[in-house]
Amino acid sequence: MESKNNGSAKLAAVAMHSEMGKTTTNLQNIEYWATKAQQKGASFALFPEECITGSLNKSCLSSQEILEITDRAKSLSLPFLEKLSKELSITLIVGTITSENSKLKNSAYVIDPEGHLGTFSKIHLPGNEKNWFVPGDSLPILSSQGWTFAIGICFDARFPELFRTAASKGAEFFLLSVGASGMPELVSKDGDQTAQAKEHKELNMKILPSRAVDNGMYVIHTNQAGKSGDSWFPGLVLAIDPNGNLIGEHMPNEGMIIIEISRNTIEQARSSLSCTIDEIRPSVYK
Repeated sequence: MESKNNGSAKLAAVAMHSEMGKTTTNLQNIEYWATKAQQKGASFALFPEECITGSLNKSCLSSQEILEITDRAKSLSLPFLEKLSKELSITLIVGTITSENSKLKNSAYVIDPEGHLGTFSKIHLPGNEKNWFVPGDSLPILSSQGWTFAIGICFDARFPELFRTAASKGAEFFLLSVGASGMPELVSKDGDQTAQAKEHKELNMKILPSRAVDNGMYVIHTNQAGKSGDSWFPGLVLAIDPNGNLIGEHMPNEGMIIIEISRNTIEQARSSLSCTIDEIRPSVYK
């Protein structure tokens, strides 16, 4: 689907709170934030990792309960999101947990006004996620509303190869759907997550600007917000432009940013010596 203005577009990134295992509640929350994004002129809306199902791998639910939740999420989510995307004329990138033959994948649905574009599954699994999920084995390069982009989930941000590959295939922005928690000692007794969010920001700002600059692309990161199950999520959103500048942020708790992406900015960044996408020498690296 072509955008009305091919030179620029607005993109929303939502730090959403997800209720553990409550698919219907979470879909309603996605609708609320997607509607707010559309009202502010956004053509794209990025949501966190596992936000449809909640981070079931961080729960005390039984295997049977988790499969029941993921099966329900699978049957409800795509029809709901396809209808929402069409009504709002907005492209949605939404994290979930999918199941197939009793095997789980940490995934993200991509839906635009014309329908379901694809499902990305997290390629790199950290720590005990290997005990929960089957890793994805492909990096789809997607096009919607006149723009080309790629997706990663949380730990995928640690692998520069993904960003390099996406840029070489024409991706203009890279969307990171995140559900990182941890650092409960930084959450105050009254639930203030400011210190936790600042720590997450510091960690991400060590790597995301270089991903953007090296490849001349926008990089947008959005994390879950608030307490879900036994975990606290920082409600952190970061948007980096192709020159490595932080152009939008939100922390802590639920919230949203709207940024404007510009093809002119991308082209200027890629024509500079800072962007090395056209200078790589794969034959040497072998």
